[in-house]
Amino acid sequence: MNRPTPNTIRRAAVCIAAAVFVVIAAGGARGNALRLRSLSNASLALEDRDNSVNPLDFGRNPSWLHRDFDYPYIRFAANLEEISGGLRRENDPNLVNDLFVGFAGVKTLGERQVVRGYIDYQRLWNRGVYRSLEPDPYNDPFYLRDLTRGDFEYYGPRASVDWSLRLRDGLYIGAGFDYEINTGLKQVYTRPEIVHNYFRGVFGLAWEPVNRWVIGAAYRPLRLQNRTKFAKPDEGYDNVIQSYAGDHIYEVRTFSSYQIMEVLLGHEAMLQAFYMRDELNAGLVARIGISENEVKHNPTRQFEKGFWSEDLLDLQLRARYAPRGRPFSLGVKGGLTRNDGWGIRPEFPEVLLYDNPFFMYTAGAGVAWRFMPIDVTLIGEYVFEKYDIEVSDFGGNLFRTADMVTNIGRFAGEKRILDVYSFRAGFEYVDYPVDRWVKMPRNIDSSRITGGLGYYVGGWNIDLHLAYGRSVREDADEKRRELSAVIWFTKIVR
Repeated sequence: MNRPTPNTIRRAAVCIAAAVFVVIAAGGARGNALRLRSLSNASLALEDRDNSVNPLDFGRNPSWLHRDFDYPYIRFAANLEEISGGLRRENDPNLVNDLFVGFAGVKTLGERQVVRGYIDYQRLWNRGVYRSLEPDPYNDPFYLRDLTRGDFEYYGPRASVDWSLRLRDGLYIGAGFDYEINTGLKQVYTRPEIVHNYFRGVFGLAWEPVNRWVIGAAYRPLRLQNRTKFAKPDEGYDNVIQSYAGDHIYEVRTFSSYQIMEVLLGHEAMLQAFYMRDELNAGLVARIGISENEVKHNPTRQFEKGFWSEDLLDLQLRARYAPRGRPFSLGVKGGLTRNDGWGIRPEFPEVLLYDNPFFMYTAGAGVAWRFMPIDVTLIGEYVFEKYDIEVSDFGGNLFRTADMVTNIGRFAGEKRILDVYSFRAGFEYVDYPVDRWVKMPRNIDSSRITGGLGYYVGGWNIDLHLAYGRSVREDADEKRRELSAVIWFTKIVR
């Protein structure tokens, strides 16, 4: 299938792929970030074992796991998060309740191998979902809806495993995967059942050609499938479904069961370069990718209803400087993300229905200062993000643009007592958050207050995180709040 002529040059620049937002949302982010979350995610300058500037923690290259881990451990984790309020996008639920419990750990397999993984079970409850019949109605221009408002409940396990092998001194390989499967059901007619199936693999290589330098490479295949089934209603009604197929809304009326399949396939390639020493760590990560999403219906036989593709180019730079014998450290970052999406109807491949070029430029700086006599660390950072977004819905004759700046400020502190207790607090302020589909209302200010407690005793680490967030739209009486709590019990294995 050929891409329409206006976009051929842009697509030719990218050869290997993945959908950037799906990748970012993968379960690997659940690794070891609770301390940073309790410090309002202030991560640029803070020296933290799980926030290093290296191929594992800055780029997810499993080959570096052998060098990154300090000690084996076993961890039990529980998470509860609730987001509610009228300030939301048109297809977002009024209330989101996310609960999961699980286990994680790291174990050595002899002198040359290390494995790390987690498994958890999630219960996601989306209340007051209006019209939407998909887990993510914003990921392409072909989506399903009806005329009802109801609750969606999703249940299912998620798992992630990384394995690393040292071939010889200075040369490492690794592999891993993320997997997720859950089933959701809308509690009102037409009672669609959604089976969400996600898989991402990762293969990595890391090489230290000379002292203090590391070169890394990784490849990530991706498959995402959402299967939506509409059973014949018990009430005897016909199934009436609205399908937006890139140009207008089609009404689908069936007298029996009906199924719609959405399959996304993607690939991503990554190159890394790092300079690491005691005082200065710096890393550059470059990713390129492509993903293709097909939407298929099968009233009597399966046929392709929509096609959506994305091209990705992402460059990220991060550096941290901690002068020896000084009580402070400095951190900076910069980045460029270009993600271009386009959609067509397969029976009319020469007609471009939807185009969504997305550009984000980011820069940030931070400082962490430790007051040794009282063992208190204070962190402050600022992040600048500039967005250039165009959303061209040629079929619906709808056009939106966003050329705006988002400012993010964070301030946090941590107090330690006898290396046994730690008390943490943070504050984050975001001026004008934006989403890639330009569906967020304008003039929003968001703030978040975080807190945490750490306790170490008898080989156990107990960590608690609490957060309260609030978003307000300046020109309307709309608000949205966020509450979250996480607890970890980690056993250090000696």
